[in-house]
Amino acid sequence: MKESLTTFMKAGLVDYDAKSRDEWIFLHPGQVVASVAQMTWARGTESSLRAKDPTKRMIAWFNECKNELQKLIVKIRGSLSKLHRSIIVALVTTDVHARDIIDELVQRNVDSIQDF
Repeated sequence: MKESLTTFMKAGLVDYDAKSRDEWIFLHPGQVVASVAQMTWARGTESSLRAKDPTKRMIAWFNECKNELQKLIVKIRGSLSKLHRSIIVALVTTDVHARDIIDELVQRNVDSIQDF
C-alpha cells in the first residue's frame, strides 16, 4: 500500500510540473490532487521568499495563485461528474486559504523564510 501511494504521489508531482493545472486535476485521485497541490504551493511560496526580490516575487506568486483559483471557479460552474466536482470544491477551499496566507505575508512584508 505504501508503495502504491508513493507511486501515485510521484506521478502526481511529475504531472503537475508537466501539465496545466486545470488538466492535471482530472488525471489523479482526489487525495493525490490535494496533497500535491499543497506541496507545490509550499514549494512556490518558499521559492518566492528565496528570490532576489522576494517582495516583488511574492506579489507575482499571489497573482498566479489568484489566476489558478479563478480557473477552478470557471471549471466548477461547468458540467462535471460528482467526483470531479468534489475534488475541485476541496481544491478551491485549500486554494482560497493558500491565497489568503500569501496575501497576509505580502501585507506583513514577509520577505524571508527566516521571518517565521
